[in-house]
Amino acid sequence: MTAEAARLTDVLSLRDLAGRYLAGLDEGGFDETWARSLFTEDIEMTFPVGSHQGLAGVSGFTTEIMARWGRTHHHGSETQVDVDGDRAELSWSLIASHVHHGSPLPPDPTQYFQLGGRFTGTARRTPDGWRFDRLRLRIVWTTGAVPRGVTQVDRQTLDTRGNQPASAAASAAASAATSAEENAPMPTALTADQQKELIEKVFHEGLDLGDLSAADRYLTADFRNHGSHDDSMRGPEAFKHTIRIQQSAFSDIKYEILDFISMGDKAAIRWVMHGRHTGPFIGIQPTGLQVQHQAIIWFRFEGDRIAERWGIVDNFSLERFLKSGGRPAGPLTPAGGPAGGPGAGKPAA
Repeated sequence: MTAEAARLTDVLSLRDLAGRYLAGLDEGGFDETWARSLFTEDIEMTFPVGSHQGLAGVSGFTTEIMARWGRTHHHGSETQVDVDGDRAELSWSLIASHVHHGSPLPPDPTQYFQLGGRFTGTARRTPDGWRFDRLRLRIVWTTGAVPRGVTQVDRQTLDTRGNQPASAAASAAASAATSAEENAPMPTALTADQQKELIEKVFHEGLDLGDLSAADRYLTADFRNHGSHDDSMRGPEAFKHTIRIQQSAFSDIKYEILDFISMGDKAAIRWVMHGRHTGPFIGIQPTGLQVQHQAIIWFRFEGDRIAERWGIVDNFSLERFLKSGGRPAGPLTPAGGPAGGPGAGKPAA
């Protein structure tokens, strides 16, 4: 084989490597066999949604990234290849579409994230063929809801010129210059109507029905539940704790949203909870009373999920109502008057 024929064979193999990688992102199945068919043991990956070094965890890293989306479509240009013996440099342009979980077909414009960018990387010839040992995605443009959890290091990939900080001092300066941006709320992809619908799902599926998995479906991984039973708890588990408390203390639970307002990536509601006191609650043993419990809650959204909650809950009126056996009148009805309808404030028969 001539030198030129050998070079062309390598180019075709490397282009196939890039093509198999992109196709694999959309097909799934990121097991160890998949990883070893594409990467060396010391692979270095740097993407807008995270970074990783080493083959041992690349499968889990890729699985975590791709699990953020219901469906994806990665479309790449022809790969530019420069072969130098057993080393090669590769680059290609990319347009990638990411559809949110639960989005209908075709997806609503608020239910997907798109990007245009460029992959750059290097590859080594191994006994099993060419494998990537470095891969980096640089973003040129985006539209829609950006991925959640973008970190300071990851934001370096958003430099549209592809520049890296030239030194530690430059890196520190860049970090200081972008700190305000990095601490700002992530944009929301939800309209006011979609925010209300999401809140209703959380309350109905989680609190009314007691479905703990609702916390995983609708809350961010670092969800904060401020002003709740335990502010130190983070993530979906914080809301699962609330679900367990409600379900153990009350039966026939029904949350009713009385008022709703939306302000950008935040929304507030006023709710009333209808239920029967059939378990211990705030130190009070079951009374069998039919209750109405009220609160005003603020939420902050990231993408299509709830990231934070702040609550002002009227536990004082509920405690007084339960301790008095339903007398005096107790909480207000949604109409604003005292609870006094048939059976209100009376033990179950």
